[in-house]
Amino acid sequence: MEPGQLSQLRAALALSGGAALSSPEDVFRVLTARAPVGVFVAAASGEYEYVNDRWCALAGMPAEQAFGAGWTGAVHPDDAERAAAAWTESVASCEDGSCLYRFRRPDGSEVWVDASVAAIRDADRDAVVGWIGVCTDVTAYCSENGSRDGDERYQVAFDNAPIGMGLVRPDGSWVQVNQAFCRLLGYTEAELMTLTLADLTVPGDATVQADESEETRSETRYLRADGTAMWVAASTTLVRGPDGKPLYYVVQVEDIGDRKQTERELRRLADHDSLTGLLNRRGFMEGLRRELRRMERRREYGALVLLDLDNFKTVNDTAGHLVGDQVLRATAEVLRRRLRATDVIGRLGGDEFAALVLNVTPRQASEIAAETAETLRSMTVTAGDTTIEVAASIGVIAIDEMRYDNEDDLLAAADRAMYRVKSLRREE
Repeated sequence: MEPGQLSQLRAALALSGGAALSSPEDVFRVLTARAPVGVFVAAASGEYEYVNDRWCALAGMPAEQAFGAGWTGAVHPDDAERAAAAWTESVASCEDGSCLYRFRRPDGSEVWVDASVAAIRDADRDAVVGWIGVCTDVTAYCSENGSRDGDERYQVAFDNAPIGMGLVRPDGSWVQVNQAFCRLLGYTEAELMTLTLADLTVPGDATVQADESEETRSETRYLRADGTAMWVAASTTLVRGPDGKPLYYVVQVEDIGDRKQTERELRRLADHDSLTGLLNRRGFMEGLRRELRRMERRREYGALVLLDLDNFKTVNDTAGHLVGDQVLRATAEVLRRRLRATDVIGRLGGDEFAALVLNVTPRQASEIAAETAETLRSMTVTAGDTTIEVAASIGVIAIDEMRYDNEDDLLAAADRAMYRVKSLRREE
């Protein structure tokens, strides 16, 4: 407005209002006091500093109660968090915005308003120095059309999203969840709403309450209604109120069970022998290294057993590699049955197997080796008219007072012990 126009407007308003208007602020207050829409003005940080009479009439709230963040108290409880989130987003992004929500007056009546807000910027158009907004009564329109316009579209999108979505308060209780989330976890909506996020999270896994990061993404496990755990990718976005305090988190959850299974299979392929299912050389050496360090800390004892099939080349040459593979699988099964799940068992390559047997004396370890050799000796392979006996040489190294510098030295000692046994068998 040009200075001359402002002077004319002041004069007209003074004539109609009977008071001199000495500043643009006076003109603004007279104009907004008579405006047919609710008007509010807020500081750059989002706190309300002014509301006009029409706003007070729409909200059913005195002006002094609306200042700061007090205006949120007039918003319908079902719309309060959404309205506060929209306002927070505009303030945080310094962008104009709008939101459709309801005021609920003290007498219980409800008024639908279309609230629009615009940023007031400094002379350079850089910094936001405040906000001005209007609230238009659209109750008749909403009643006639039975629609919330953009907010209803949001609700439809939320309800029909293909991934689990929810709004969760900082204390972990739910504001709202969609049907995809319910299906994912096997709960009804009513059941899920009675639980907190901590109730759903496997103990020890992270929840969104770990900190107040604006956005996080993590892989964690949730407990389904049947008690089983499932891996999910959880994305969270923190929504704050006008006072900067957390209102709630928007949580998006996707089932990543198939991907986790694929990762487990890839890891298994990396450290397991595909033929026998035992650890391969890499996996066995890692397990041996880990267990030796643990045994040393706890001063435990055990034995390393190294096994080599004596005439395996004959089996392959006479009966073929398919039969040879059967012998290797059978040898692995003998070791599984004779040893315990806590022992470390592997196929080092070719016809060579190894096992770290925990908490056995040297005598017990020798007995295990002898029984294993006897079991293998009872195995035979038939190829045409030829019957091939399976036999193994087994070396045993006790791990008690004697300690080895590293797992390679220990394996080398077991290898020497095994070849001594093989040499003796050849001399028999």
